[in-house]
Amino acid sequence: MIMLKEKKSNLVNSKTSNNLIFSYGTLKRGFPNYSIMEDINASFIADAVTKFKYPLLQAGKWNAPFLIHQKNYPGSFHVKGELFEVDKNGMSVLDEFEGVNNRYYKRLKIEIQQIAEEGNNISKSAWCYFRFQNSAHLLANSSRFLPFFGNEELKKYTPVHLRPSGWKENL
Repeated sequence: MIMLKEKKSNLVNSKTSNNLIFSYGTLKRGFPNYSIMEDINASFIADAVTKFKYPLLQAGKWNAPFLIHQKNYPGSFHVKGELFEVDKNGMSVLDEFEGVNNRYYKRLKIEIQQIAEEGNNISKSAWCYFRFQNSAHLLANSSRFLPFFGNEELKKYTPVHLRPSGWKENL
C-alpha cells in the first residue's frame, strides 16, 4: 500500500514538474536553435504574446535577440512568440544554453496570452529568459525595439555553431 502511494506521488510530481516556456527568439520552431527544444522533447502548445509590453532587441556581437525585463517600457511591444511545455530536465538544459549560471540571461515568470484557434486569448504564467546585464544604454533608443524576432532579423543573427571556439569567454 505504501508503495502505491509513493508511485502515485511520483506520478503527480512528474506531471506538475512540467513548466511552460515562452520562446521569442532562436528556440522557436523553424529557427536555428529549435533542435534543442526537440532534444529535450519540448511540446509546442500554441502561439503566444506577452500580456505586458517588453523591449525586445537584437544586438551584441552575434546579433542575438533578447528581452529586457522592463514591463510596459515606453515604445516597447507585446512580444510575439511560442509557448512550450518542458519538463524539469529540459529546464536545466535551457538554463545551461541561455547561460543562466554565467549571468547571460535570467529566467523569470511572466504573464502571456496564449492565442487560441477560436481567436480568444487565454492568460497563462510562463517562464521567459531576459538579458541579465544592465541594459540602460540599450533602452535609450526605442526605435530599435522589435515586436517579434522573425526571418528578417534572423538574417543578422550568427548561430552558435558558426561562432569561433571560445566565443563565450569573450562575453
